[in-house]
Amino acid sequence: MSWNIEKLDSIVTKRLKSQVYAVSLASAVREIVQNSIDAHASNIDVTIDLSSLSFAVYDDGTGLSPDDLNKLGTRNHTSKIRKLSDLTTINTYGFRGEAIYSISDISKLFICSKTKDYNSTWMRKFPSKSVMLSKNIKPQVDPFWKVQSWSQRKSGTVVIVEDMLYNLPVRRRILKEQPSFRTFNALKADMLQILVANPLVALTVSYTDESKGHTDVLFRSKNITEELTKHQRMSQVLRNVFGAIIPPDMLKKVSLKFNDYQIEGIISKIPIRLKSLQFIFINGRRYTDSIFQTYIDSLFQQQDFGDSNFSLLKTKTVGKPYRSHPLFIFDLRCPQTIDDLLQDPAKNIIKPSHVRTIEPLIIKTVRSFLTFQGYLPPDKSDKSLEIVSCSQANVTSISRQSQVSKCGQVLDSKMKMARIIVTPGTSVANKYKVSKTTLSSERINKIRLYGQKSILRSKLSSRHYDTGVLQYCDNIENTIEDLSISRSVLANYEVINQVDKKFVLIRCSGSSIYKTPILILVDQHACDERIRLEDLLHSLLSEALTRTFVTQDLTDCYIEIDRTEADLFRHYQCEFKKWEINYEVTNGTLETSLLIIKSLPEVLASKYNGDNNYLRMVLLQHAHDLKDLKKLPMNLTRLESHTLTDRLYWWKYASCIPTVFHEILNSKACRSAIMFGDELSRQECIILVNKLSQCQNPFQCAHGRPSMVPIAELNQKNET
Repeated sequence: MSWNIEKLDSIVTKRLKSQVYAVSLASAVREIVQNSIDAHASNIDVTIDLSSLSFAVYDDGTGLSPDDLNKLGTRNHTSKIRKLSDLTTINTYGFRGEAIYSISDISKLFICSKTKDYNSTWMRKFPSKSVMLSKNIKPQVDPFWKVQSWSQRKSGTVVIVEDMLYNLPVRRRILKEQPSFRTFNALKADMLQILVANPLVALTVSYTDESKGHTDVLFRSKNITEELTKHQRMSQVLRNVFGAIIPPDMLKKVSLKFNDYQIEGIISKIPIRLKSLQFIFINGRRYTDSIFQTYIDSLFQQQDFGDSNFSLLKTKTVGKPYRSHPLFIFDLRCPQTIDDLLQDPAKNIIKPSHVRTIEPLIIKTVRSFLTFQGYLPPDKSDKSLEIVSCSQANVTSISRQSQVSKCGQVLDSKMKMARIIVTPGTSVANKYKVSKTTLSSERINKIRLYGQKSILRSKLSSRHYDTGVLQYCDNIENTIEDLSISRSVLANYEVINQVDKKFVLIRCSGSSIYKTPILILVDQHACDERIRLEDLLHSLLSEALTRTFVTQDLTDCYIEIDRTEADLFRHYQCEFKKWEINYEVTNGTLETSLLIIKSLPEVLASKYNGDNNYLRMVLLQHAHDLKDLKKLPMNLTRLESHTLTDRLYWWKYASCIPTVFHEILNSKACRSAIMFGDELSRQECIILVNKLSQCQNPFQCAHGRPSMVPIAELNQKNET
């Protein structure tokens, strides 16, 4: 059925619009707390109840008069601006007159407020009109929430939001099913943004604990004085909100000034597991461009940031199986524009108006930090060190040139494909003659570079300061794209022989990419390593399915974690138990908690060997992998008996295996595999390649290196 275009009903429009401003409990709390900041509150208390999707915010701000209280919640009614040009000088969070209007439409809203100009306190149950709070009139709200009456010279506001999304049952069910730690993390990030700009505000966030039947403090930020420097306040606010996630002496002050632009912030001198603790604030609003933040993170990764910390572990790891990231907070102040304020209802900035100046300045700040910390050598030719006296054009140009120069050194590689013309009628052994130059390590390394090309492209965004970077990536693609192979090449192959006691030369004619056969060089060590690894992974999953792990009980194994990490471990406790990693989490202070390890599977216990720092690292890695969906929860109820024999079926669950088990099994496979220099007969080569062809991922060894390299395309000419 088709309808003519008509205006939506006002009720439908209101309901659709309301979801934009209150998409979650955390976003609704953020809007109310920002209103408290706009009302110049110095003390704010927040209490949330996840079970009923309700919360209350108490503040000592300027309050609302009865007349303003009646106007509150009317769409597009605000006291912040009168005309659009006022936005260029606005210093408040709100100005649209939408937040309270939206929240009142999807929840039961009650507000109680008093200004110093009034002797009495007034209250309003939306959508009714305001009335005076007295002994004869009792608020119709849950007795759990405190409703107070202020003394004559005091002012403040209480906002109580009950049963969020009560009139949107599907949305409400989805929100209630969200893990509590996700709500807490989102709430902490929003409150950190507010406190970085307003560190002197005393803010306490509590939540109801259903198991204990009382409220517990999520975090408390207070006692930050004006005597502290901005960087000290920033560090203390971070610790107050997220707990003891990093020692205070591991946070480095950074500062940069250029004309009307100023960056002040902190960067951690050591990495952490959390990538989410990377914040860029522009005029108090969060910059949310994920591509740019990934680029900033890649600057640290390219310099092996924090790798020295792994060397301090008693337990050694092979390669870099455990990811770590820098923690940073940048508070950037610059000329404010109307466009920046209108980009997002959540008051975030997606694309700054001054992006061509802001991003190079942030990059310069990061590179200067890496230089002073010894990760980058001082570059005398980098004029951006004198950024205060440079023009804006120079800053952008210099930053771009330094990035392109560095990428050029890494990516400048050219190679060509060899073709061998074969005459029919000759034997297989005589047809293929491979010279030493063809098998040189330089050539193989260049071919490996093709696999790295896509990774580099993902790290280097097409920004104005990256002009030329993608050109280098494209050069690699154009020069070696013909070398790519697919799994189908192993469908029909012929083993020629071992080469130099390192490789197995095979001829493949089952490729769908090539119209003619190709020669492939198989790394015998990588080949056997892949075969052994998949056998070990299959055995590990079989033990998980049958619950036949050999475990080892631990005593006096206590690991200190922060409260944010404690929430993660509580939520994923059952998932860890599937791998026989058993623990308890106990609360300590507001900043720290304890992870008490009860038992570990023998394969992990032998690797752990009493190194609590290593164990903390690997367990946190899996918790964050689960949170970020980089590892999937293993639902044992869906695993059936045929899983043990069906190799394709069990491989689907390989993404559930914790990274630490991958690391251990990778090392086992590597140590036991055929080595370079081991002589193999042709029959042994046939057996080896046959096993490799049955692997789920035959093209990589346990550590990600290629197990085979195509070296030539064969062009057969029929002679008459």
